[in-house]
Amino acid sequence: MLPINSKFSSAITKLSGNPFTGAIRVTFTSSPKEYLMQARRREILAAALMPPVSVGQWVNRHCWAI
Repeated sequence: MLPINSKFSSAITKLSGNPFTGAIRVTFTSSPKEYLMQARRREILAAALMPPVSVGQWVNRHCWAI
């Protein structure tokens, strides 16, 4: 899993993704539970190399629940 920088996000505590399987692990600030989601592999790699300005918006646009 590649860590995706989420230190400036008020909605997400931890975000990491695997560009080989398309899996995303998200931990929201409102819940201690870790959620497993899917995203396109190229989007995960792009977010890991150049973190998005708004990580919450990135999750809303690119991730879907398994």
